[in-house]
Amino acid sequence: MATKGAEVTPDMIGHELQLNQDLVNQLNEMVQGEHANSECWASSRPMLVEGLLWSAFGAILWVVTIYIVS
Repeated sequence: MATKGAEVTPDMIGHELQLNQDLVNQLNEMVQGEHANSECWASSRPMLVEGLLWSAFGAILWVVTIYIVS
């Protein structure tokens, strides 16, 4: 089975370069400016601490439930 390659036109190359430039601009905006000061770049320590606390609470609740049932 033979396949035919796609034809590349100068318009397509210009469009691809424009898309690449748009992507570069979006990435630069994420690293610089307002987005860099948002909570996306904040420390994950509070989230980990909260997760550990909920895990400990769940383990204690599980042990208490097993103790009450048995």
